[in-house]
Amino acid sequence: MTDGYHLVREWSDIAAATKPSGRDKQRVATLLEEGRNCVVWVPTWLLDAEDNDIATVEASEHLAVGGVEDYSEKAWSFTQSTTDGSAVFLPKSAVVLFERGEGVESIETPQRGLASFEEAQSDD
Repeated sequence: MTDGYHLVREWSDIAAATKPSGRDKQRVATLLEEGRNCVVWVPTWLLDAEDNDIATVEASEHLAVGGVEDYSEKAWSFTQSTTDGSAVFLPKSAVVLFERGEGVESIETPQRGLASFEEAQSDD
């Protein structure tokens, strides 16, 4: 599709995106593991546009969850359950779409949780 589209089967698929921050990439992994099918990274200027009513997820100013369809060569059609169901058209050149691969239930990330740290410490 485009450079802004990432079919996610593992961490490297998320890491390949250049626009989102490391923190946003970690949040994408978490959202996909929680069963969300599509996560979109949206730049500030697009979120601030008066004609867009996009709700971002908790703990991120740039990530939104919703339904995405390939509307045209240059735009995604994006809908959210938190809105009235009307679509927002997102320019493919500005946003980054992460779609969970079929059968993906977990994504191993480089960030280690506290439990992993404690296990490593007890092995020493």
